[in-house]
Amino acid sequence: MPWDYRDVVRGLLTGKETVLDMGCGNGKVLAALADRFRRGIGIDISKERVDEARLSLPMKLRSNVHFTRASAHAVPAPDDAFHAVLNRQAALFPEEIDRVLSPGGVFVTQQVGRENTRAIMAAFEEARGPLPLWPEEFALPRTFSVLSSLGYELVRRDEYDVPYLFEDAASLLYWLQRAPVPQDFDIERDAETVLEILDRLGTPQGIVTNEHRELLAMRKRD
Repeated sequence: MPWDYRDVVRGLLTGKETVLDMGCGNGKVLAALADRFRRGIGIDISKERVDEARLSLPMKLRSNVHFTRASAHAVPAPDDAFHAVLNRQAALFPEEIDRVLSPGGVFVTQQVGRENTRAIMAAFEEARGPLPLWPEEFALPRTFSVLSSLGYELVRRDEYDVPYLFEDAASLLYWLQRAPVPQDFDIERDAETVLEILDRLGTPQGIVTNEHRELLAMRKRD
């Protein structure tokens, strides 16, 4: 991969910031960055993921890393509360990002690109017809446009599309059950499609497809 999200974030923090992680999931990314900020707060709409984040947080980090259940659409924090806002593969709400980010602060997001696992998606489209459109709140163009109109400076915009390997059928099935697209995956109904994918994409090393990721980093004007 051309970049690692955590390394990108590390390069933009000084160790003195208060950081918000929007859509923190299990909290492992925020915890891994704890040595690069003064205080970090992770929010997620899922109670289960927040509970997981809290339980897995090492004791030594519990004084400066905190997790709470909240929506990224309405962050329970005052205006200009954070020096950095992070978002890794979670819904984007640029107006709320701007509200809670302090002047001079940085926003960093990595999103799954629309071309991700395209050969797998093509097999499902053949079997089902057109798949649901990619959720607009995960697309970077609107966020980039809104923040640009507010005077944000572009720090970095990048993407990569590289080979990706599922080691076995069980790994593929696990991913299909958790991925946002195709939605409503059912192992019995979709069995023939899965067999077709294994036949088309299977190799001695595993099931070969692609990984498409997009990166955006912007700084709010002072």
